[in-house]
Amino acid sequence: MGCVSTYNQTYENETNSIIYPDLSDKDYCRGSGYITSGVGIKGRLNFTFTSSRSKAYIEFKDLIGRKTLFLILDESEVKVWDILNNRRYNQSSILLALPFFEIINSKELITFLWGEIPSKFSDPSKIKSEKENISGTIQFNTKQTTYGQMVETLSFKVIEDNSKINLFMMNREFNVQYPHLIREIPSSVLLIKDNS
Repeated sequence: MGCVSTYNQTYENETNSIIYPDLSDKDYCRGSGYITSGVGIKGRLNFTFTSSRSKAYIEFKDLIGRKTLFLILDESEVKVWDILNNRRYNQSSILLALPFFEIINSKELITFLWGEIPSKFSDPSKIKSEKENISGTIQFNTKQTTYGQMVETLSFKVIEDNSKINLFMMNREFNVQYPHLIREIPSSVLLIKDNS
């Protein structure tokens, strides 16, 4: 149990921590990537996302282009819509389908979408204090981009079910959005019950 951080290239300051580009003047981020997994969501799903600093919308598609999942992340909550089956996930169903949410929360995933490592996983004092609370390992790989050093890959290993989940970022753009992703889950979508 613990955290692992790996970097392709490092830029260090006096405290030996990664220096990220100053994106404070950027209001939005959008991009695309893919996720691979052997549990919950099996195989590979491509995704596109649009994000502000406090909210993100992620749409997943399978390899033949069908919309499969839609996630809405804010600073304290995750909402998931199984588009193929037209059902909304409750909190326990989210952990079964997306077990990496046992390791990382919605705010930390938004930070990753922006290309940064959340402070919980980059500050040695926070890593030590969180070690007992994390039910797996997490690994970040960074890459030099035109914006500076940014997280490119995020890998989770959930100890409980011995699963590995990888998120790969293909591209990011700043101060632009995908307006078609900014929507809520329709209220007509039924909630998945705990016993289904």
